[in-house]
Amino acid sequence: MHKHRKLTSSALTLLLSVLSLPLYASPAFSAPPVRTTRKVSAVPTWSANIHVPFRSWIPRNKPRQVLLCVHGLGFSSKSFTQFGRQMAAREFAVYAMDVRGFGAWMQRTSEARVDFEGCLADIEGALRTLRASYPHTPIFLVGESMGGAIVLRAASRNPQLVDGIVCSVPSSDRYAKISSEIIVGAHYLEDKNKPIDLKPEVIDRTTADKALRAKFEADPTNRMKLTPQELKQFNEFMKGNNDAAALIIKTPVLMLAGFKDKLVKPEGTIELFNLLSTQDKMLMIVGDGEHLLLEENQLTPQLSTLVTDWIKSELK
Repeated sequence: MHKHRKLTSSALTLLLSVLSLPLYASPAFSAPPVRTTRKVSAVPTWSANIHVPFRSWIPRNKPRQVLLCVHGLGFSSKSFTQFGRQMAAREFAVYAMDVRGFGAWMQRTSEARVDFEGCLADIEGALRTLRASYPHTPIFLVGESMGGAIVLRAASRNPQLVDGIVCSVPSSDRYAKISSEIIVGAHYLEDKNKPIDLKPEVIDRTTADKALRAKFEADPTNRMKLTPQELKQFNEFMKGNNDAAALIIKTPVLMLAGFKDKLVKPEGTIELFNLLSTQDKMLMIVGDGEHLLLEENQLTPQLSTLVTDWIKSELK
């Protein structure tokens, strides 16, 4: 399971030929009742001083592993609903938190803006609380896109709190990157606090499915307009991915990318994978995958089985 050979773009064809096939038959299981919770009082609080908005999917029996999930740009903890239900059916306790500036944070006037340092503090608090609430239970961080970059940074700062990372498309190497940065820069000079619509540069590249794009825009828990100041902070944060990857020394990492991703280049994820210092790492390029592989009902039974098997293999 330890896949640590250096990968280059030439490896993409081989990975694609394997991963575009059905790796596993669809698992036949009956999902046990799952408790979905938004109330802080019903599950462990994140810290003594701040109640971080989150969702949870808890199996009826004692969980064997705990997953803490972080969403992508524009989305919220709600985007992990299908993932949470599928993984809870496999006896994982799943928590998904809102990144500051998104989800329920939008309802808090003084805290409605993007804040990555605040988010990293929230994650550290959540990990410490989950450690206390689930003693001797492995805890894995799960993140996609922006969330993938966030979990890399969080694990690099708190390796003692993390048993493994599932990291999907965390690269900053986006298509039309230069043009989008020019647009953000121009808007920043004009008015750094006037929101910009993310649809042309982000949503339209996330999926080719028009119905799914419309769903993204219509969901009130999603935030599809950010200020130039927030987007500048996002771009600067994403550029720190390489340094964060190099600081992952021992933590196991499963990194994912979709070959049909039109937002983030698969080659960027391969490069980031090669920069991970840990030797306990595995890269998967999903042949028919777009940008989202874990969120917004894009998780396939085959991929959920693979993620489950990888986590369990790391605990043997």
